[in-house]
Amino acid sequence: GFGHRWGGVMPHRTIRSLVQNTALLLLTFLCTTDAFLTHSLLPLALPHFKNTSPLRPSATTSPRMSLFPSGSGVTGAVSKSRGVVSVETPGELDNSDAFVLDTMTDRVPTKIIGRTVEYNTADLDTEALKGMEAIADEMRGNKKITGLSKGPNVEHWNKCLKPYLDEGTTWGSLPWYVGETYVYHRLLEASGFWDKGSKGEGLDIFAKEKKEALDLAMPQVEARAAVCAAAEGKWSGAEARAMLLMSLWGNQGDSSLFTIQDIADNAGRASGDDKILVDEVDDVWNLICAAAERKGGKACVHFLNDNSALELASDLLLAHYLLSTNRVSKVVFNLKPYPFFVSDATPPDVSTTLSAMAASPDAHTSRLASDLKHHLETGALTLTHDGPLNLFLASPEPMWCMPAAARAPLREEADLAVAKGDLMYRKLLGDRTFEATEAFDDIVSYFPTPLLSLRTCKSPVAVGMRKDKVEELRRTHPTWMVDGQCGMVQLCVPPPGGEVTVGGGGT
Repeated sequence: GFGHRWGGVMPHRTIRSLVQNTALLLLTFLCTTDAFLTHSLLPLALPHFKNTSPLRPSATTSPRMSLFPSGSGVTGAVSKSRGVVSVETPGELDNSDAFVLDTMTDRVPTKIIGRTVEYNTADLDTEALKGMEAIADEMRGNKKITGLSKGPNVEHWNKCLKPYLDEGTTWGSLPWYVGETYVYHRLLEASGFWDKGSKGEGLDIFAKEKKEALDLAMPQVEARAAVCAAAEGKWSGAEARAMLLMSLWGNQGDSSLFTIQDIADNAGRASGDDKILVDEVDDVWNLICAAAERKGGKACVHFLNDNSALELASDLLLAHYLLSTNRVSKVVFNLKPYPFFVSDATPPDVSTTLSAMAASPDAHTSRLASDLKHHLETGALTLTHDGPLNLFLASPEPMWCMPAAARAPLREEADLAVAKGDLMYRKLLGDRTFEATEAFDDIVSYFPTPLLSLRTCKSPVAVGMRKDKVEELRRTHPTWMVDGQCGMVQLCVPPPGGEVTVGGGGT
């Protein structure tokens, strides 16, 4: 029974979820009118229920997110109609936030684009370099954005941009997530990445910076390899925790926020449990235990990967550990389809990382690299980069807009999806300014499979926290949301058979 499945004790969040789901299913059976649910019983079943004004119609500023069945989505304006919980989401982050303003007027145009041009002076022609610099000038001058012309999903991109193009939106008026994803697509266009026969065709304009970051991080990669070698084949809560937290803190290696020297310095800094603001590692371990038992040791884990270098190496070591335990038989890395956000991982970055590990004088590191190459050959470790899911991960849309073709591999194969990093966290929340005390598993219950988010905090969005902890951080660590020093380990197990529609759109 449950005692065996959950190692003797059911986690408190699992009990809470079961109670809420059971209560709501019972209410659905008993009640036939929306008014009865909304004004009488729903607030009793859902303590966070707020009976607020009707949803605003604008899909841009406040899209409607509907979740079914109604075990979650308990945030903002909640109403129930025919078994669907509807949630009004708050506004998107934009340049009204000081951190966002600095990012889009200085950090990206001056620091990131500036150094990217310098890295590629010898590899690109003058026209391409000037085109990249022109994008920086547009951003600093708050010019109107323009449509895209190249790329494997350019038609869909322009469909997403159409409302902003029609309104003559400027760089400074774009929602932050849209603006940041857009700038990296524009940079690839300017560099000639998709132009056949150009010097920039297929060139990763961030490759040199990523390689430098990996070289500087190798001492930490070797230290992590020693931990992995010690944990190899040992399926216990302690070993699983060590490996998961290694992957978590690897997310500090983000070149869109830090310089490569900052990353190397951060990697050597101890990150204790006191810096983990939400810690659901035990629940993750229990979930994998249950999946492995159900599938005879053949559980499947999908990663939605983030950064290269230290983080990618940490993810590879976590994959090696999972495959060594006879609980997981397949790990899939869903990588970006093209260079993105400076340091995001693509298939060539996996090859570069494994080559660096194989060349290490450290015996553990070189041996683990050999094992991982073997896993790639056998398919136990699989890389994807050009499918519907990969293209969606590099799109400007919130995660709840994931199309059916992108959802399919997660829904059909993954027992657990691991969303790595701050950008994927922002995508999961739609870059919306939810209150930090809202429940992560409520907001993200639209996801097609159990989801683990491993994220260090580098943007002003966060949910799933205790009120007293939020207040303490505001007093003692005012930059906790954006300086990358705090981490979050958050799990969502969607209700079975759940569906999501956004603004009356797709499922």
